[in-house]
Amino acid sequence: MSLLLRLADLIEALLRRLADLGAWAFIVCIAVITLDVVTRKFGFQFPGLGSTRLQELEWHLHTVLFCTWLGFAYMRNSHVRIDVFITHFSARRKLWLELLGCLVFALPYLLVALPYAHDFALLSYTQGESSDTPTGLSQRWVVKGFLYLGFITVFLAVLGVMARCVVALFGSEEDAARAYTPFAKAG
Repeated sequence: MSLLLRLADLIEALLRRLADLGAWAFIVCIAVITLDVVTRKFGFQFPGLGSTRLQELEWHLHTVLFCTWLGFAYMRNSHVRIDVFITHFSARRKLWLELLGCLVFALPYLLVALPYAHDFALLSYTQGESSDTPTGLSQRWVVKGFLYLGFITVFLAVLGVMARCVVALFGSEEDAARAYTPFAKAG
């Protein structure tokens, strides 16, 4: 069980580092939005950096931010979760439900989506895809690569959450107490 906990801790540490790096996209995004607003307001543009490019860069940066935080948010139970139907369940029953949800829904979905996301980014790269707008950004494969990365982070997070659920359900009381899960200890 301690091996599963170490694996979950390693996954969480990796996802945290990635999320911390991705968080810088927020600062850059603020600067880009500010620059776009100011240049529009005063009616001037920097050469080669028109409003279209700035707006596309904004959504690229939003994608980077979202995709680098997606897995970490799930691992730390910081994602949107609607627990209306399970609020009265015991912690142990919630852990079983989480584990089953990962096995029946999350993993199969990710195992189908990951190859498609890979091909989506790879095809964009090999075709040299760029913006549909003549004044837009080139290198569209970069943002599509971050979408692929987002699926990878969720896959890793699902593995980490499953490991913690298994430890909380089947491990010793000490291990279960150490296993952060969406529902704390299996009571």
